[in-house]
Order: sequence, then structure tokens, then C-alpha cells
Amino acid sequence: MPDSNNDNFVLKLVPCVRCGNPFMVKKDQPKSGEIICENCIRLEQRKKQLASSVIKSQQDLKTSIKEYENQLELEESQEKKKLFYEKIKKKSEILSRSIDLLKKIEETKDEKYIEEYKQLFEKLKKENFV
Repeated sequence: MPDSNNDNFVLKLVPCVRCGNPFMVKKDQPKSGEIICENCIRLEQRKKQLASSVIKSQQDLKTSIKEYENQLELEESQEKKKLFYEKIKKKSEILSRSIDLLKKIEETKDEKYIEEYKQLFEKLKKENFV
């Protein structure tokens, strides 16, 4: 009879190198590079999917802001100028919020910011900003 029950276990608990959360791996699994948990792997996949749509939406926002600026220069009516200023302001705020969320996603690796960004993106779609 062996001295310890350690030989009977098939899995072992190891910390994820990214988030530090412990997870189970096969005891005889070779250590090839970083040991990353499934949550971090899924988070990276979601971030990559989000990044492709984000770049396009940010470019669309920048383009529409420039179009409003061009229309603003041509407009003589103060009411319409004010309307264009408001549209530029709103789109600039959305663009800034978008960039802030992307920075937080990259820095913290927290999934809640991805969800916030998705909600912002859905709001943009509903309001026909993207």
C-alpha cells in the first residue's frame, strides 16, 4: 500500500497565469507554455470578436463626426448649427466611452466591460449611429 493517496488522483489544482484562479488539469499533462483557464481563453476569443466590430464602428463614428463638421461649416442658421453641435457632441461622447471601455477590457481582463461594450454597441445600432 502506497504511503500517500496522492498517486490516486488523476487531476491537480493549478492557478491560471492570467487571472490567478485555480482550476483542474490532468496530473500527467505536460507543461507546455502558460497554463490558462477556460474562462481566460473564452475571454480572449470574445475580445477578438469584439475588436473586429469595434474598429469598424469607431471608423463610422469618426466619419459621421467629420461629415457633421463639414455640414456645420456650410450652415448659416444658428438652430441647425446648434443641432449639428449636439450631434457631434453626442457621437464624440459615445466614441470616448467606447475607447474607455476597450482600455478597461484590455487592462482588467474583466468580462463585465465586454458586456457593457455590447450594450453600448446595441444602443448605437438602435439609434442608427452605426
